[in-house]
Formats: sequence, C-alpha cells, structure tokens
Amino acid sequence: MTFCSAMLRSALPLLLMSMALAGCADSNDHQVVRFWHFWSEPRQRAVVDSLVAEFERRNPAIDVETTVLSWADGKSKLQLAFNAGTQPDVVHLGGDWFAEFDSADLFEPTSEEHGMDNGSRALRWLVNARALVYDTRRSTGLPIGGLCVSDPHNVIKRVLPLLWLNGSRLYQRLPISDDLSDSLAGSIWNVVTSSQAAIRDRSRQLDEQLLRGQVGSVLTGAWIVDLARQQNNSSLRVHPLASILNLDLLAISKSSTSKSAARDLVSFLCQYDNARAFCLSVSDAGFPADLGTASQDSVFLRDSLQRGFLQTALISVPLVHSSKLLRIEPIVEDMLERCYGAKSKEQVAAYVRSAREKVLLAESR
Repeated sequence: MTFCSAMLRSALPLLLMSMALAGCADSNDHQVVRFWHFWSEPRQRAVVDSLVAEFERRNPAIDVETTVLSWADGKSKLQLAFNAGTQPDVVHLGGDWFAEFDSADLFEPTSEEHGMDNGSRALRWLVNARALVYDTRRSTGLPIGGLCVSDPHNVIKRVLPLLWLNGSRLYQRLPISDDLSDSLAGSIWNVVTSSQAAIRDRSRQLDEQLLRGQVGSVLTGAWIVDLARQQNNSSLRVHPLASILNLDLLAISKSSTSKSAARDLVSFLCQYDNARAFCLSVSDAGFPADLGTASQDSVFLRDSLQRGFLQTALISVPLVHSSKLLRIEPIVEDMLERCYGAKSKEQVAAYVRSAREKVLLAESR
C-alpha cells in the first residue's frame, strides 16, 4: 500500500462524516411551504406558477409545493385538511369564505411587520369589484338592463350595489337580520319597478348578451375587460357606483412548521409589483390590494373599461366579516328572486319579513 493510499484510506471516514454533516445542515436549513390556491384555470395557474418559480429563484432554501383548488369543492377539501391536520402552510381564500375559517382560530395572528391589515389573520392580496357596465349604444347604465337569477353566489353580488344605491345598508353591518326591514323592502321595490324591462338570466348569459349588444347594462366582473378586447368591442363603459369589494386573501396556518418561509412567500406575492404582474396577466383578478398606488399606475388607466373598474373598486367596501355569511346567503338570494316577481310593495315586504325570520335563526346557531 502506498503512502498516498494509506492517507486517503485514513481520511475517508472523516470525509464521509463531514459530507453527512453538511447534508444534515442543508436539510435543516431547507424549508418546504405548501401553498393551496384557487386560481385553477390554465392561464391563471401558469401565472401563479411563474411567480412561485421567481420566489424560489430568489429564495433557494425554500421549496413551494402548490395545490390548485376549484371553487366547486375547494372549501370542503380545505375543511377536511384542517380537520385531519394536513392543512397547507399558506391558504388563498375569498373574503366571504375566510370569515368562516377564521372563526375557528386556524390562522397565525398577523402583524404590522408583515403588512397584515383589517384586524384579521390574513393579508389582502388582490381586490376586485362588480361594476355596472353599459353599452354606450343602448344605455347610460341606469336603469339596469339585466338582473341575475338562478345563479348561487352571484345574485347578491349583482344586485346589492343597486340596493345600496336605493338606501339599503344590507350586508354593510351586523347583524344582517336588522337590515331585513321595511326599508329594505322599499329599496327592492324601487329596483323592481325601475327594471321592469330588464332581462333576467344567469351571470354568464347576461355577460354574453351585453357583449352582443342585446342588453343595455349589467353588473359584472372584470373578466369582461378581456372579453371585450377579444371581440374588439369598444362601446362598453362603467357607471361607477359603490359596490362589493371582493378580497383575495392569503393566510398562514397557525400549525405551520415553516412560518418564516410562509411569511416570506406571502410578503412576496403581495408586493405591489408582483400583484400587479398577476393582475396584468389575469384581468379578472382585478387590482393589487394597494388601490392607492394602483390608482396612480398608468397601466390600469389606459383602457377606459378597466379604469372604470378601478374607479368602482376605489369607492367599494367589503361585505361584513361574519362566519354566518355563507349560511345566510341562499336565504337572501331566494328572497331577492321572489321579490323580482312581486306585484306590489306589500308583497315584497312579506318576502323580506319571511327571510328575516330565517336569517335570525341562522344567526342564532
């Protein structure tokens, strides 16, 4: 055996041990963040993936495992995961769903350091609003040309701004039952009587009819911006009025073992430039949560239709924060659809009183 061979043989155990220790150190320093989100359409998913890839490039010691949820069954999957203790580190939720999960104390308390706001355990990521869009060839916006029916989760969003315009404060304060009153009946009756010629259909059909010029105006979402561009439709405008500010929120699971990395991911996604890039690629995402900066950003001001959605978002407010919101929603939507067919204000008032009794019961549970 040569001298060099003997030296190598004696040094080999030390070399292997140092490599093993180095591997353990790398493993201990490396963090995995599980991120579940609802941007499930191919284009949306691709944009999220690109942002996550950029985050990983900047943070090589963090791996992000993404899971895409659908609006159809994503809520139940999240509930099962939290019940089973297999929940993600970072969760994307809509504002109305978040309140229900938040009531179970599932999320990490927020702090000013990480930009958390609104007194809840989540960070605003993106915001959008239903806006009153009208065809300049047929209408100036009001009276409304299309009322949404038979479309759960959309009936309220597409009529509530009209009720607010007529004096109601429904869904602006708690308890919700307090605003199911004769005053609300008056607001609904005003909408019904001023919209007698309005087409009544589901959301998608109303949007298609608006784009074809078959209906003068509807309350709709920012996705109409891209659809109008694709069809070279330059006749659509927004009549700004106070609407529901829909929130896309990011929250960190209280039981996460990767909280530091999770905070880094949430902060990265919510940084204005990154949220801006997302909104420019996915128009129905709306705008970065920092609406003050967005309102000065020329990229959101060039298109008159998109500018109208921004003006609407700036004067809009979120729905009340309540874990009972989703339980109450179908009661109110059923009431509204009944009221659309009412023959008198007294009949509307009867429907409102009936709904109030049901909502009171839901609020007490």
